[in-house]
Amino acid sequence: MIKREIYLRRISPFINKPVIKVITGIRRCGKSTFLKIIIEELKEKGINPNNILYINKYY
Repeated sequence: MIKREIYLRRISPFINKPVIKVITGIRRCGKSTFLKIIIEELKEKGINPNNILYINKYY
């Protein structure tokens, strides 16, 4: 996975804020991959993986 530093810097100030975050884009542009990168960043910062919920809507 390519780590999207610019996108991470833009969304990181909102991570601990009580607002809804929406990741949008056209099909197959990397939204799910970016979300997985955010999850990995949270784990590296010490967030318990049991507190992270990821629902894959594709079977």
